[in-house]
This record gives sequence, structure tokens and C-alpha cells, in this order.
Amino acid sequence: APKFDLPDKVGFHVGRNANIDYILLQVHYKYQLEEADSSGVDVVLITTPPPNLAGIYLFATGGTVIPPHMTVNADTTCKYKEGLTMTPFAYRTHTHKLGVRVSAWREREGTWTLLGSGDPQKPQMFYLMKGESHPIRKDDTLHARCEYVSHRDTTTRIGSTGKDEMCNFYMMYYMNSTKFELEDGCYYEKSFTVPEYARVKEEEKETVAYELDDAWKSTVKKMGQIGGLSHSADNKELVIFHRAGNDWSKKQWFSPKNVVLDKKAFLNEDVIVFVDPKSGNVTRSLGSKHFIMPHGIFVDHHDNIFVTDVALHQVLKFEVNKTEPSLVLGTKFEPGKDSAHFCKPTSVVVTAEDFIFVGDGYCNSRVLKFNKDGKFVGEFGKGSVKTGVPGSMNLVHDLTISHADRMIYVADRENGQIHVMTYKGNFTAVYSVPGNVYAIDYIPDIRAIAAVNISDTNSPAKVVLVNADSGEITGVYPTNDSDFTMPHALTYIHHIGIFLGEIASPFRIWKLSEIHKHKDAFDKGGFQKLLRDYDSSDEEEDLVFKNSKVYR
Repeated sequence: APKFDLPDKVGFHVGRNANIDYILLQVHYKYQLEEADSSGVDVVLITTPPPNLAGIYLFATGGTVIPPHMTVNADTTCKYKEGLTMTPFAYRTHTHKLGVRVSAWREREGTWTLLGSGDPQKPQMFYLMKGESHPIRKDDTLHARCEYVSHRDTTTRIGSTGKDEMCNFYMMYYMNSTKFELEDGCYYEKSFTVPEYARVKEEEKETVAYELDDAWKSTVKKMGQIGGLSHSADNKELVIFHRAGNDWSKKQWFSPKNVVLDKKAFLNEDVIVFVDPKSGNVTRSLGSKHFIMPHGIFVDHHDNIFVTDVALHQVLKFEVNKTEPSLVLGTKFEPGKDSAHFCKPTSVVVTAEDFIFVGDGYCNSRVLKFNKDGKFVGEFGKGSVKTGVPGSMNLVHDLTISHADRMIYVADRENGQIHVMTYKGNFTAVYSVPGNVYAIDYIPDIRAIAAVNISDTNSPAKVVLVNADSGEITGVYPTNDSDFTMPHALTYIHHIGIFLGEIASPFRIWKLSEIHKHKDAFDKGGFQKLLRDYDSSDEEEDLVFKNSKVYR
């Protein structure tokens, strides 16, 4: 580790009448040394206090939960209330094995300044802050964040053992004073969003692109319209939710008041099917005699399965290895718009804290939140054809989630938009996508939302990548023509690729394999063609799709 010296005229008050009783030196060796070590600390003792006294301010969290195979942020925020100015000059980051970065910021009158950021897997020591100093004054707000990436099969919590995690940012500072008593740190856990200009500048990374794998096929037999796609918590299984013989486009299923006409049309087949995402082979299945018109599906970090059925007007939860639902939201066969009724719910996602968000899509265009026991928490958004207004939606067709940012993304199908919503239900932004947005999923490694974009019969469906922070479209795939008919469902599996499910015959699953490149893989020409085709369409707002049928 490099040499570290205190700034000139700065010292720690140690001993009698001080907050620090004594100095303890510990040297930790990760590996056995080949030769003698000269590590050490030079201590200079003076009896006259220097003009600046030093201290250490700690940012820490204690309640963070890191689900398996997820990217999670642990955030803490505090208002600095002391009258003395605190000048930070060094920092140390600390997590256990899952931590990838720890950072801290000062916020003053809405302007954010990065104080320090480091890789907690590097040598544990204090590093001098680079550049000019950034004093902290009364009423400044301090923020710190620990970023984790879990590849474990189990949930990890904050704790003291090597199997647990920790979140610490130690900030060494000085004050122009010969004596002071200061709160030792910030422990208030509150999520935040870092402005783009204040984010940590990462080293140049590989570019991720997606390439259609025509050879990939699933072995699912008698698969019908694909309502939804998801994947297991360990990313080892693609999970398909299909309609078998119940085809929404073949007959009149609902009354004018959205009541299903045939209440006995339950599917005898297992319509929740698990598939190996690499080989396409079926591994298991379940769900017979529970569903009439399957739509959305989500597998949470416990591997519980949540599904929506637009005919039942319900959301059902199936626990691991169970064939009967353990939780049911909504009232069977009764459409409505209060907290106990849905009207053709389309989608569901679940947070790491087990809060359930439901996209109540076809009739109500709203998002509802429930706790893990099914108790209603809140309702967000409203139905409207007006575009460009966060929370103003026309058919909520899908949801996806960023666990790290604690954000919900809402596919506003008919308005061709993606809405950004916090866990508390605050809509913070809305992103426009050409055509209609049928399905979405969040890709954490590149902070992008993958969206199924459908415009008209002259412009084939595409997967559009939307930057989750800015709404900028950063990619369109596949870059060449494809045989996509009517993709209705989408899921992303980490380092494997994007999977699409068709709602029009032949009801197949498509795979876009993830490709890592060192150059920009975005085909801007392909995207411009997509825009031109959409803008030049002579169709009315209610677009006509293949065979003059609108699929749902």
C-alpha cells in the first residue's frame, strides 16, 4: 500500500480528556509473505495541540438485504448540523465479499460533489482524496452508497461474519479547533438518486450487444399464446406462462363489462413451464386447472412464482415446489377498481423486501402495492391518453424492477411510453418509445430497460434498449430483419440473453444471445429506419396488426 501522511498542522487528540484513549496497531496479512515486512506507523507525540484536530466520520447501514443473484445498493443519508466546518481529506471503504464499490457525496443547495469512491476488495487502508478539498458546512447533506453484486444462491444480510456483509465508508477529516465533540457518523438509511454529473466515472468497459440465435428452440409441447416470461432466482431456468388451447383472438371471451363469459374454461395443461435457457429442454412444469387466460409472471428472489390471470381478475402466488396458491389478490371473476378488485391485471413484480406491485392494466391503467401478506399499501397512476406526463398511462401492460435503485418501470402500451416510479409510488420520469411497448425487463449491468417495440405490419417488432437514467435509446435488436410476429413477453437472463415470447402463431420463444464486444454495437442506421417506418405510417392511433387482429 502507498505511504499515507496526515496533512500539515493536523493531529489526533489521544489520551487524557480525549475521545480516543489509546492507539492500537493491527496489520492483517492476506497471504503468507515471501520476505520480511516493513509495514508500520510512525507516531509523533506533541504536547501543544495543533490548530486542526482530526477525526473519523463513519457512514454505515445495518438493514440491507441482498437477495441471491441480484445487484443491490445500500444507501445512507444525513444532514450535517454541526457549527464547525469539517474538511475531509482521506477515506476508507469496507464491505465483505459481495461489495463492488463504496462512494460518498456532499450535497449543497442541490449540487452534488463526489467525496470519494473505492473498490472495497482492494487493500483496506485510508486513501487521500484527490483534487481540491470539499469542506462540509452546516446544513450540507451527506450521502454514501455501497454497491453489491450477489452470485450466491442464498440471501445475504448485514452482519459480523465472513458470510454476512457490511457497508462502511470511513471519512477522515479535520476541523479548525483545539477541542470538539462530533457525532461519529451517519446511519440513517434512505435511498437516493445520484445526478448523472456526480456519478463515479468507471473505466471503459466492454460493450454488450444482442444477437438473434435462430438455432435455439424450446422443447415445450402444445404451447399456446405466451402471456409472460420470467426466470428462476439463480438464472438457471427460463419460466414460461402460456395459454395452451385458450386463444384470446379466437372468440369473444369477455362481456362489455369485462366479465369472462366461460367460467369453466380452466386449462387442464401445466401452463407454467420451466426450460433450460441454454439447451431449451423442459425441466419441469405446474399450474394445471388453475388458469383461464394467463398473462404476466414474475419469479422473486425466494423462487416464489407470482402470476396474473386476466379472466380471473386475480394475482396468484405459488411458493417453491407447491402446486396450490399460498396467496391470492383480487376477487375471482369480479372486475373492479378498488383495492380488493382488479380488472384484467397484466403484470406483477416483487421487491427484495417482499412488497408486491401489480399492473392493473387493461381497464384501470394503474399500479397497486401490497405487502407480503397481501395487505393493500397504495395505488399509483391514472388512465389517460395524454403523453409525456409521468403516471398518466393508457394500458399498463408490463412492469419491471431495479432492486439497486428501488425503482419500478411501467410499460404504458398504447401511449408508447415507459414510466419511472419509486417504491413509494412517486413517478419521476417518462420515456418515449416508438410504437407500442408490450413488454419490458431491466438489465442491471448496463442500466438499461429492454422493451418489445411494435409499430405496424411494415415495421417488424424489435427489442429496444432504453437508458434507465436518461431515457435515451441506445440500441435496437436484432440489427437485421427477423421473423418476429407479435412478441408479447420478454425477460432478460444474466449473461445469457434476452428471451421473447410470441402471442401470435407459431407461439415460439426467441433468444437474443448476449455478446460482449469492445466497440459500439449499436446499429444507429437500424434505429433510424425504425423511426422512419413508424413516423411514415398511415395507420391511425389504434394500429392494425397481422391478419387484422389485435392480440392481447
